[in-house]
This record gives sequence, C-alpha cells and structure tokens, in this order.
Amino acid sequence: MPYVQHTPEDLQKMLAAIGVERLEQLFRSIPAALRLNRPLAIAEKRTEAEIVREFTELGERNRRVDSMPSFLGAGVYHRFIPAAVDYLSSRGEFNTSYTPYQPEVSQGTLQAIFEYQSMIARLTGMEIANASMYEAGTALAEAILMAYAIHGKGRKVLVSDAVHPEYRRVLETYFRHHPIRLESIPLAPDGRTDSSRLAVESAGQEEVFAVAIQSPNFFGVIEDGRDIRQAADRLSPNREEALRPFLIAAVDPISLAVLSPPGDYGADIAVGDGQALGNEPNLGGPTFGFFATREAHVRKIPGRIVGETVDQDGKRGYVLTFQTREQHIRRERATSNLCTNQGLMCLRGAMAMAFLGEKGLRQMAELSARLAHHACEALCRLSGVRRVFSAPFFQEFTLELPLPAREAYKRLLARGVRGGLALDRYFPERSSQMLFAVTEMTRLEEVDLLVRHLRELIQIGAPDAGREVAPPAAGSVKSPLEAVRR
Repeated sequence: MPYVQHTPEDLQKMLAAIGVERLEQLFRSIPAALRLNRPLAIAEKRTEAEIVREFTELGERNRRVDSMPSFLGAGVYHRFIPAAVDYLSSRGEFNTSYTPYQPEVSQGTLQAIFEYQSMIARLTGMEIANASMYEAGTALAEAILMAYAIHGKGRKVLVSDAVHPEYRRVLETYFRHHPIRLESIPLAPDGRTDSSRLAVESAGQEEVFAVAIQSPNFFGVIEDGRDIRQAADRLSPNREEALRPFLIAAVDPISLAVLSPPGDYGADIAVGDGQALGNEPNLGGPTFGFFATREAHVRKIPGRIVGETVDQDGKRGYVLTFQTREQHIRRERATSNLCTNQGLMCLRGAMAMAFLGEKGLRQMAELSARLAHHACEALCRLSGVRRVFSAPFFQEFTLELPLPAREAYKRLLARGVRGGLALDRYFPERSSQMLFAVTEMTRLEEVDLLVRHLRELIQIGAPDAGREVAPPAAGSVKSPLEAVRR
C-alpha cells in the first residue's frame, strides 16, 4: 500500500483522542538537549519520476562483485549459484512466507526446512540440525550457551585466536555480563591452533566446559580437529564422557565436500555461515547460520526443528517438532531468544545443495582449492612475497608482502583488481600481511593479472624487487586434496 502522509487535521484528531495538545508533548521523556529542534534536512519534494531517476543513479555507483577480479573473502565469498535458485526462491509461495505457525497451510515451507536440516546434518557429519540461525557469529555464541547449559560444570570456554575476529567480537558482546569466561588459545607457528597450549590456558580455578575452533580458520589454514579433540579430552581425563569439554567447530560448508566433517573428528557442535550456499555476497548480508549437533542434545538446541510425521489418515506431513524460541513457549523455558528462521536464506541454501548435489559441491571445492594453490605458488615467486603459515590451506592463504598491505590493496584497486584483505584491519601488527581468497568463480587469467600488477607495484616500491624467484620447494604448498581428503 502506498504511504500517504497524515494531514494536519489527522494529527489534531489523534492528539485530541489521547488528550495531548501538541505533538512535541509526546517526547517529554527525551532531554531537550538531545532533541533536534529543527525540521529534518530533507530535499524539496520531487516527482515520482525524479525520485526513480535519482535512486537509479545512486544504484549505478555500486560495483558488482564480478565487475573486476576480486580476491576478497574472510567469510563472505563469490560462489556459483544455479540459476534455478533465483527463480524458485523468488516465487511468492517462498518469498512472502513467514514463520510456519500453522502446519496445515505451511507444508511447502516446512518440507523445505526439513530437507535443509537433513542436508546440513549430512554435510557436517552430525545427527540433527536446526532450522537455521542469523549467521555464523551468533550461531557460535549460541553453541557455547548450549554447551554451558548441558555441561553443568565449568565457566570457562577456550576460543582459538584463529576464529574469525568478528565472531570473537560477537562472543565478547554475548558474554560481557555473563558468568562464562572467554580465554584465548594462541596459534602455533604453522598457523594451526596450538593444542599444546590448551592445558596452559585452562589452568585456574574454573573448569573448561568447551573449546571452540574454526576450520579452515580465519587465516585459511586447515585445523587438525582430531588433535584438538584429544587435547580437550586431556583437560579432564578422569571424568565421564558426558562431562568432557564440548568441541565446537565453525566450518565452511563448501570445504566439507573434500575435508573431514566435524562429526568425524569428534566435534559436539558444528556451526557455520551459509552465505556460500546459494546466497550472493550482498555487501556482507543477509545470510544465515547453520547449527548441527548430536541427537542427545536435541532438547537443548536453540531455535526450532522441523520433523516429519503422518496425519490421522496416514499421509506424510511436516510440523515444528521443537519450538524453543521465547516467541513459542514461556520465556523461562526458552533455550534462545535469537533464533529467527532466516527462512528465505536457508531455503536458497537448500536449493543450492539440492541442485549441485554431492558431485557439484565436490567440484566447487576441488576447483577452489586447486586455483588457490596455483595462485599462492605464483605469488610466492615474487621477490619479497612469502607464505606466513606452512600448514595446509583450503582456498584462502596469508602472504607477507614487501609493502604495506593496505597500500597494496588501494593501488591494486586503482588498477582494476580487488586484492586480498589487509589484515591490519583486525591485527595492527600484521600490517604487511594480506589474506587472499580464491573460489571456483576465479579465472586463471585473473590470477595472472593479480600477479602482474603486484609485481609492478613491488618494483615501483623497491626497484630491485618484483623479479620472480625460484618456485616454492616441492610440498611446501600443501593441497588439502592430498593431505586431508576424506
């Protein structure tokens, strides 16, 4: 319905109905110093055609992610999306649907969520998955809360320094006024989480109830989940299985097509961001978070679970089996108050997984890994460029550059190439390090263009630099397809 502004007469009638003379009286609770006390700086009225033209011109100032070669990643990626995903998700039955409170009129939405849950559980090697969450950061926080509620002892959670900095900021916000204490696990020199430090960091009066890692981690390195699982178990060797520290793994869904899933190395909860599954980068969102765990924890899982059942006539049907949001049940019994379905986003994720299938997902993962390793080798041939970490990586890698990374990004952008992420955005001490991401949408000629421009920039910055050096020694750039294949 078009918006029609209230007339002065309309306002006077409403004010009279509530016994107020002037509109300003409604804002008496706001201190006068904080009020604007002047009209809003809004341009003169314009015709509809003028407004459409102005917004069109503003929109044309945006640059699409595929408008130039891009090597940005760090949690948001340019991925292939089957055309059918856009077409089907835009249908009114899905695009305008809301929470399926009434199963008798929401069977399509409920079935789609059920299929989504089944695919996420299979992808992560877990037994159950919920009906999605906001994004990976809040999913990780909710996983820690669930572990805390189930464990029953301990107030300390160990979080790897290689977990995405933005996820860790979400955790800090969640637990700022909570008895849960966050402790960091430092990195080993090879870029993996240093499992030998778990016992050191856990020293103290408070018992550790969970360990959180990310794999591939923020720096692109593939973690050794089994090693972390064993190290976590050694924190409490004499306690029964039910009270061992939870292992929570944040994972990239595409990587699971070629890497061992969290369920295989003993993780208790797997979370992650589903943007790579059927959703465009869109300047960082919206996206959805996935959450999978063991069936034993089904009554503590945040959010909702759709289940399959039969009606009184024996026909198959779908219902909200668990509804643990405070919108559905008494607040004191809710396991979370932050589990909106993100229905349309996870629906696109389910469609993408269905259309791609196991073979398609594996092809995406393998192509991404091969292109990333090719790019890393080509860049490391430039003088002054080297890998920061030696452990195997999937599709992202961290390089040390012979010039400030932020300056390198700006100068590459001026040449029509988006470089990697300058890590001083999160780590001031890493001012010359850049995180490069390569996906199946990256072309070989784009990698060549990046190498050529970076070589020229290095030469400008240091006349004796930029020449190619001997390629890395055999085996120094390890492929996950060789080292960590299922």
